[in-house]
Amino acid sequence: MKTLDKEFRALTRAAFARYGFAYADLITQWPAIAGEAIANWSEPERIKWPRAATDERKQGGTLVIRVVPGRGLDIQHETPRIIERINAFYGYGAIASVKIVQGALTARKPSRPALAPLRPADAQALESRLETVDDPALKEALRQLGKGVLSPRSPQAK
Repeated sequence: MKTLDKEFRALTRAAFARYGFAYADLITQWPAIAGEAIANWSEPERIKWPRAATDERKQGGTLVIRVVPGRGLDIQHETPRIIERINAFYGYGAIASVKIVQGALTARKPSRPALAPLRPADAQALESRLETVDDPALKEALRQLGKGVLSPRSPQAK
Protein backbone atom coordinates (compact mmCIF):
# COMPACT_ATOMS: atom_id res chain seq x y z
CA MET A 1 0.00 0.00 0.00
CA LYS A 2 1.41 3.38 -1.02
CA THR A 3 0.90 6.48 1.05
CA LEU A 4 -0.26 9.74 -0.43
CA ASP A 5 2.76 11.45 1.14
CA LYS A 6 5.19 9.70 -1.23
CA GLU A 7 3.12 10.59 -4.29
CA PHE A 8 2.71 14.20 -3.15
CA ARG A 9 6.46 14.65 -2.75
CA ALA A 10 7.11 13.30 -6.23
CA LEU A 11 4.47 15.58 -7.77
CA THR A 12 5.58 18.75 -6.00
CA ARG A 13 9.36 18.25 -6.21
CA ALA A 14 9.57 19.80 -9.70
CA ALA A 15 7.37 22.76 -8.80
CA PHE A 16 9.32 23.53 -5.64
CA ALA A 17 12.65 23.16 -7.45
CA ARG A 18 11.52 25.61 -10.13
CA TYR A 19 11.05 28.33 -7.52
CA GLY A 20 14.21 27.51 -5.59
CA PHE A 21 12.68 25.16 -3.06
CA ALA A 22 14.20 21.79 -3.66
CA TYR A 23 13.64 21.46 0.09
CA ALA A 24 9.90 21.82 0.71
CA ASP A 25 10.50 21.12 4.39
CA LEU A 26 11.65 24.71 4.85
CA ILE A 27 8.20 25.96 3.87
CA THR A 28 6.23 23.42 5.87
CA GLN A 29 8.46 23.63 8.94
CA TRP A 30 9.02 27.41 8.92
CA PRO A 31 7.29 28.05 12.28
CA ALA A 32 9.40 25.33 13.92
CA ILE A 33 12.63 26.57 12.34
CA ALA A 34 12.23 30.34 12.70
CA GLY A 35 9.97 30.35 15.74
CA GLU A 36 6.25 31.10 15.98
CA ALA A 37 6.73 34.84 16.56
CA ILE A 38 8.87 35.33 13.46
CA ALA A 39 6.70 32.99 11.36
CA ASN A 40 3.64 35.14 12.10
CA TRP A 41 5.06 38.01 10.05
CA SER A 42 7.46 36.31 7.64
CA GLU A 43 7.69 33.41 5.22
CA PRO A 44 10.42 31.88 3.07
CA GLU A 45 9.96 32.80 -0.58
CA ARG A 46 12.76 30.95 -2.39
CA ILE A 47 16.39 29.92 -2.25
CA LYS A 48 18.81 31.34 -4.81
CA TRP A 49 21.64 28.89 -5.37
CA PRO A 50 25.04 30.00 -6.67
CA ARG A 51 25.48 29.21 -10.37
CA ALA A 52 28.68 27.24 -9.81
CA ALA A 53 27.01 24.83 -7.39
CA THR A 54 26.41 21.59 -9.25
CA ASP A 55 26.53 19.26 -6.27
CA GLU A 56 23.19 17.75 -5.21
CA ARG A 57 23.69 19.22 -1.73
CA LYS A 58 24.16 22.78 -2.83
CA GLN A 59 26.22 24.88 -0.48
CA GLY A 60 25.66 28.46 0.53
CA GLY A 61 22.40 29.54 -1.05
CA THR A 62 20.63 32.84 -0.41
CA LEU A 63 17.28 32.52 1.29
CA VAL A 64 14.75 35.15 0.23
CA ILE A 65 12.33 35.90 3.07
CA ARG A 66 9.12 37.86 2.55
CA VAL A 67 8.32 40.05 5.56
CA VAL A 68 5.29 42.20 6.29
CA PRO A 69 6.06 45.91 5.89
CA GLY A 70 7.60 47.42 9.00
CA ARG A 71 9.27 44.18 10.18
CA GLY A 72 12.31 44.19 7.89
CA LEU A 73 14.65 45.53 10.56
CA ASP A 74 13.42 42.94 13.05
CA ILE A 75 14.19 40.09 10.67
CA GLN A 76 17.56 41.62 9.81
CA HIS A 77 18.55 41.38 13.47
CA GLU A 78 17.40 37.75 13.57
CA THR A 79 19.22 36.76 10.36
CA PRO A 80 22.24 35.05 12.01
CA ARG A 81 19.97 32.98 14.24
CA ILE A 82 17.70 32.02 11.31
CA ILE A 83 20.68 30.93 9.18
CA GLU A 84 22.06 28.91 12.08
CA ARG A 85 18.70 27.19 12.71
CA ILE A 86 18.12 26.38 9.03
CA ASN A 87 21.61 24.94 8.65
CA ALA A 88 21.13 22.91 11.83
CA PHE A 89 17.79 21.69 10.50
CA TYR A 90 19.39 20.42 7.28
CA GLY A 91 22.66 19.33 8.88
CA TYR A 92 24.97 21.28 6.57
CA GLY A 93 25.59 24.86 5.40
CA ALA A 94 22.63 25.12 3.04
CA ILE A 95 22.09 28.85 3.60
CA ALA A 96 24.90 31.42 3.59
CA SER A 97 22.90 34.64 3.45
CA VAL A 98 19.41 36.06 3.67
CA LYS A 99 17.73 38.62 1.43
CA ILE A 100 14.72 40.42 2.89
CA VAL A 101 11.77 41.42 0.71
CA GLN A 102 8.90 43.37 2.20
CA GLY A 103 5.37 42.65 1.05
CA ALA A 104 2.11 40.94 1.89
CA LEU A 105 2.28 37.33 2.99
CA THR A 106 0.35 34.59 1.26
CA ALA A 107 -3.07 33.87 2.70
CA ARG A 108 -2.91 31.29 5.46
CA LYS A 109 -5.51 28.93 6.70
CA PRO A 110 -6.89 30.12 10.02
CA SER A 111 -5.88 27.93 12.91
CA ARG A 112 -8.43 25.58 14.37
CA PRO A 113 -10.25 26.86 17.41
CA ALA A 114 -9.41 25.20 20.71
CA LEU A 115 -11.57 22.27 21.69
CA ALA A 116 -14.24 22.82 24.26
CA PRO A 117 -13.55 21.09 27.59
CA LEU A 118 -14.96 17.61 28.06
CA ARG A 119 -18.06 17.09 30.13
CA PRO A 120 -17.14 15.56 33.51
CA ALA A 121 -18.82 12.24 32.66
CA ASP A 122 -16.93 11.98 29.35
CA ALA A 123 -13.61 12.88 31.01
CA GLN A 124 -14.13 10.24 33.69
CA ALA A 125 -15.07 7.58 31.10
CA LEU A 126 -11.97 8.41 29.05
CA GLU A 127 -9.67 8.15 32.06
CA SER A 128 -11.19 4.82 33.09
CA ARG A 129 -10.51 3.42 29.60
CA LEU A 130 -6.90 4.61 29.77
CA GLU A 131 -6.14 2.96 33.15
CA THR A 132 -4.94 -0.25 31.50
CA VAL A 133 -2.39 1.48 29.23
CA ASP A 134 1.11 1.22 30.71
CA ASP A 135 3.17 3.30 28.26
CA PRO A 136 2.97 6.99 29.33
CA ALA A 137 3.58 8.35 25.82
CA LEU A 138 0.90 6.10 24.33
CA LYS A 139 -1.47 6.97 27.15
CA GLU A 140 -1.04 10.71 26.50
CA ALA A 141 -1.52 10.25 22.75
CA LEU A 142 -4.69 8.26 23.35
CA ARG A 143 -5.89 10.87 25.83
CA GLN A 144 -5.47 13.63 23.22
CA LEU A 145 -7.25 11.51 20.62
CA GLY A 146 -10.07 10.78 23.03
CA LYS A 147 -10.46 14.46 23.88
CA GLY A 148 -10.68 15.28 20.19
CA VAL A 149 -13.31 12.62 19.56
CA LEU A 150 -15.41 13.23 22.67
CA SER A 151 -15.18 17.02 22.79
CA PRO A 152 -18.19 19.05 21.69
CA ARG A 153 -17.50 20.81 18.38
CA SER A 154 -17.96 24.27 19.86
CA PRO A 155 -17.91 25.70 23.38
CA GLN A 156 -21.65 26.42 23.06
CA ALA A 157 -22.55 22.77 22.26
CA LYS A 158 -23.92 20.78 25.19
